[in-house]
Amino acid sequence: MNAALGEISAGQELAYIGLLCVSGLIAIAIGAVGFGLKSTGQRVLNIVIGVAFIAYGLYLLIGQPETVYVIWYVFIVPIILIINVVKAARASKA
Repeated sequence: MNAALGEISAGQELAYIGLLCVSGLIAIAIGAVGFGLKSTGQRVLNIVIGVAFIAYGLYLLIGQPETVYVIWYVFIVPIILIINVVKAARASKA
């Protein structure tokens, strides 16, 4: 498979697809449950991002395109979402 900036192996591609799906599930769970997030827009955005990550992962798995675009946000988004949930939970306690 060709990546946007170089070659990746089949194992790296499967790991990336797994990370896409895990990040998507985290985003959907945070959006669905809320965990103290009061903004409906923020929750909906989390769900939309999660669905997009999972959809792209499934596309890579099923569609087997020639070019794979590695989106680095996949590694950052779950961390940012968890930080926002912790901040919201602390703010709701205060």
